Amino acid sequence: MLQVIINLVLFAAGTGALLISYLAFSPMTRDLVVFLSRDQQITIFKYRRTLWAIGIVCLAALVLRALFPLFDGPTEIGAAHWAWLILTIPTICLLSLAFWAMYVPVVMAPPKRHIVAGIMEADDFLAPDAIILGLAMGGKVRAYPRDLIARPHWFNDEIDGRPIMISYCILCNSGQAFVPLLKNGARLDLRNMTAFDNNTIYHCSNTGNFIQQLDARVISGPNEGETLESFPVVMARWDEWKRLHPDTDVFYAPPETLRDRIVQKMLMTMIPLSRLAARDEPWHLVRKEIDKRLPAMSFVFGVQIGDETCAYPVTALTDAPVINDTVGGEPIAVFYDAAHDIGQVFSRRIDDRILNFAAATAGTARDQETDSLWSVSGTALEGELTGRQLDAAPHWNQLFWFSWAAFKTGTRINMGEPPNDQA
Repeated sequence: MLQVIINLVLFAAGTGALLISYLAFSPMTRDLVVFLSRDQQITIFKYRRTLWAIGIVCLAALVLRALFPLFDGPTEIGAAHWAWLILTIPTICLLSLAFWAMYVPVVMAPPKRHIVAGIMEADDFLAPDAIILGLAMGGKVRAYPRDLIARPHWFNDEIDGRPIMISYCILCNSGQAFVPLLKNGARLDLRNMTAFDNNTIYHCSNTGNFIQQLDARVISGPNEGETLESFPVVMARWDEWKRLHPDTDVFYAPPETLRDRIVQKMLMTMIPLSRLAARDEPWHLVRKEIDKRLPAMSFVFGVQIGDETCAYPVTALTDAPVINDTVGGEPIAVFYDAAHDIGQVFSRRIDDRILNFAAATAGTARDQETDSLWSVSGTALEGELTGRQLDAAPHWNQLFWFSWAAFKTGTRINMGEPPNDQA
């Protein structure tokens, strides 16, 4: 009887330790541990190697206890019936396969290589309606295919000698460009760890920091509370992006290994954006109550300046394609081109003036102060300010409402009202 109890303890401890280290970090099992807090998930990840060691040692001991009697080994070691092999070995194989195919910190690995292609070359591998994440920074314009970035959830890039991390969470449709440097100059080497309330958490093995994507700051680790410098990216169709930015190039990093190709195919089959957007609820369970002021899976532009946040629903922008507002004391304008499903948020300050915009022809806006005509990308096409460029305001471009509301609690919603300081 004692030997049976020992065998049960070894099996339970071995499988239990491995499952604890796995369940919160696999997209297939995450809903089973929705009761875990973010801090608890981080704690499990920190002790993952200890849990792996416990699991491997316990299951290996059980296998040895079952094997030794088959070879007339010492009875004090061989104290498990051979039937334990039938249970333990398939369990080890299934867990090994699960870690190989579904353990996010391993599966969501960065691409091993990439190329930067021009428009003509990119047309060979990007369909006109392919969605890209577009970044304009320091006079450089670059596009990142969304379907390719959806698997690792980030690309490491460099623009004009400056390191840039392009982040994307498919469950929230949230994209942003971060500068992976801490204030002390330390370089972050971020990896996708898991998701909390459907939003990606990154981990840096170099510094021990953890970053929540939609918080854009270190949520745990030596530099907790530090906010990363970030730049907004634009969700757009490839044909529209290259029309607005004929000088763009493309960061192309297709999956190469068998596992990467399998995971990429699974993501595009199981949770393509069209399928996510058609749902009534998020793909995974969330711990908090979903804000019902807007449909959970509707798209919004989210702006945060200082302590104030505001959401601009795409449905409202379809009817009112230009919205002037003030957020955190900063005058901003939201431009949206419904025909091409592209929009951006800009500061209304230019030189010493604050401009007020109104919708003009499709995809353009005209300011009341100088009568200049502006494109949806914030460039003055004609008028007194021809050639000038509006500065992008900090924002998240067309993400799901549930995620913005979950991480920006108390956010205001603007359905096309006048500026906040004039309402």
